[in-house]
Amino acid sequence: MTPDRSPGEWNLAVRQQEAVARIGQLGLRTDDLEELLHDALQVIADTLELGDLALFEVQPDGRHVRGRAGMRLGQLVSRSRSSRLELPIGRGSLPGFVIEERQVVASPDLLADQRFHALAPEHGVDVRAALAAPISWDEVPWGVLVAYAAETRVWTDDEVHFLQSIANTLGLSIQRAAVERELRDSSTRLDLSLSAGGLGAWAWDLAGDQLFLNAAALAMYGLDPARFTGRGLDFMAVIHPDDRQRFPSSLDGDQRPAVEQHNVFRIIRPDTGELRWIEVWGRPVVEDPSSLHLVGVCSDVTERRLSEEQQAAILVREHDARIAAEQAHERLAFLAEASAVLSTSLDPEVTLLSLGELCVPGLADICFIDLIGEDGFLHDEVGLGSSEVRLHDAKLLRKRRKELGASAPTSTGHLEALGGKGLLYQSIDDGQLERAAADADHLTLFRRFDARSTIMAPLVARGRVIGVITLVRCGEQPLFDDDDLAMIEELAARAALATDNGRLFPSRTRAARSLQEALLPPAMPAIDGLALAARYDVAEADVAIGGDFYDVMPVGPAAWGVVVGDVCGRGPDAAALTGLVRHTLRSAVVRDERPSRVLAQTNEAVLQQIDDARFCTAAYLRVEVDRSSGGRARVSASSAGHPRPVLVRRDGAAEFLDCAGTLLGVVSEPVLQDIDVELGPGDAVVLYTDGVTEARQGNELFGEDRLVATLAGLAGRPAEEMASALEAEVVAFRGSASDDTAILVVQVVAPA
Repeated sequence: MTPDRSPGEWNLAVRQQEAVARIGQLGLRTDDLEELLHDALQVIADTLELGDLALFEVQPDGRHVRGRAGMRLGQLVSRSRSSRLELPIGRGSLPGFVIEERQVVASPDLLADQRFHALAPEHGVDVRAALAAPISWDEVPWGVLVAYAAETRVWTDDEVHFLQSIANTLGLSIQRAAVERELRDSSTRLDLSLSAGGLGAWAWDLAGDQLFLNAAALAMYGLDPARFTGRGLDFMAVIHPDDRQRFPSSLDGDQRPAVEQHNVFRIIRPDTGELRWIEVWGRPVVEDPSSLHLVGVCSDVTERRLSEEQQAAILVREHDARIAAEQAHERLAFLAEASAVLSTSLDPEVTLLSLGELCVPGLADICFIDLIGEDGFLHDEVGLGSSEVRLHDAKLLRKRRKELGASAPTSTGHLEALGGKGLLYQSIDDGQLERAAADADHLTLFRRFDARSTIMAPLVARGRVIGVITLVRCGEQPLFDDDDLAMIEELAARAALATDNGRLFPSRTRAARSLQEALLPPAMPAIDGLALAARYDVAEADVAIGGDFYDVMPVGPAAWGVVVGDVCGRGPDAAALTGLVRHTLRSAVVRDERPSRVLAQTNEAVLQQIDDARFCTAAYLRVEVDRSSGGRARVSASSAGHPRPVLVRRDGAAEFLDCAGTLLGVVSEPVLQDIDVELGPGDAVVLYTDGVTEARQGNELFGEDRLVATLAGLAGRPAEEMASALEAEVVAFRGSASDDTAILVVQVVAPA
């Protein structure tokens, strides 16, 4: 497993290991080959999330494979149905090609694969991709395991390794079943042979050192009947040297065999040099006190011993796979917990301290974290130890190292780590300490600190190294290994990214705030005869560039243009569209007085300069103050897909201005209309964005009716009070922000 995987990829790798282990366990438990094959297909289907699988068996003619088991659309296929399918070995079929190549074949697109002729679609199996692995043992192919995908699919290395592991495990299990069947048959033949005299028979006169072997026994031991002398010493030369002590050498004392004998030993056949296992049964026959004969039978049990060794190997592999899966699960759980801890703060100091506390004492006795400063050098940031004494010694050693500088006897590895490469000093012995020490006092401090294993890992964020983490295990702690290094590198990468995010957040916030301020008027202009008040709120606290905007601009000697708009989205894209709309509006008001024409020209600019699906809504007012009438104003209004402005009379009447039209940036000729109204002193028009009416409390919206009722209650109050009161009402209703909000109040007042 690679260290840079996501938590989802680590979990899949663990599941695949568990699946292989499960098939191995089943192969040891069951003698039913059909049950084993069906369970294996089900495990593969569940793990790879596939519904079409097939298992083919090589036929005795060596030229064809025939279906042995299968799964179609998630349902197991009976053996009788599977066996109807027979395919040629060679390039005429995918299974035949795998047998010919004797290796895993991954095909992302069966119909486009030129290596072989795909027959699955021709047999009514609607698939496009396949992954096939050979099943064999002792270099002899048994069959092919094929996983199909309905769509084209690029098979990952983990999936290839997983299917081959399943195929290998099935091969061992099938071989074990075959060997066990053979052993059962051998036992039956043994019974028949004992009754008919067909086993290897032998008789040994220990006193005269004469050994008789029948023809079957001579062939079993690889002895030439013409050359075998019958002497016990000549026979003992065939026995493996390590097993000769199992045989009696004389008739004296305890070595005199007085009971039935049973022994299993190794021989080295003199004719082939092959190592074989022989099992013998013998019975003493006492003719007189001075002589003793042993008679018995023998059998070659090499295949059984090999089967036992293979079973033991399967058990060892299953045990190793389970241990690896447990360790991977523990590491994954630790990294998940670490990610949660590291993401709780945007303060780099807090993040680095959290990283140190994750490592000490759980992973190491000592943890140092150094960051690269603006001067390009490493600076101490965090130092933690499992005890104050041990941390004190570690700091003394670091101080001494800095004092020695370039004259230090050995390198610490920081330079390699700064190059982006993690380092593992798995075992530190006294000889290394002697070479690293500058003098006797230095060596004494090294030995007292008692470092045994060290890891240095770079803190890499966005492709650059920002620091180094150093972990040390002391005393009797277990040594670090390669898996520990991979986990620490992954942990360091996550901590580095969290630290870098913490560093970037303040500058990003300042930049966003400056950009937002540039997109809004710095202050409301002072207009004789009008009072203006605006409120603006960005919904998300971490996004300081909202999609809402407003603007007030002079359009004549006593006329002003007022706009409130909402562009889709937030962030830099929204800022670009906002800037375009504001600039176009300010240009359009010079050429046209009617609000609908101003909005139409803005629509043309958006369509010409924005080449994606972004759009904008806007409500535009042209307000002309008539100073000669003692404080009145004429208002022309038009809306392009924007919420309708609300006209609020001083006497408490409130209603929408019906000037709705098509939003900007969608069609080349939007439908737009103008409506004209006249305002007296104290009358106001309130423009707003949908963040007001769509403010939500549970399933209930603030809504247009509540908006009109709220503004009617604020009639006659100054513009600033109206804006503040409406904003407070919306905030109190929604509790928390879910959309940007802009409010702009235009009120007629008596001229100065």
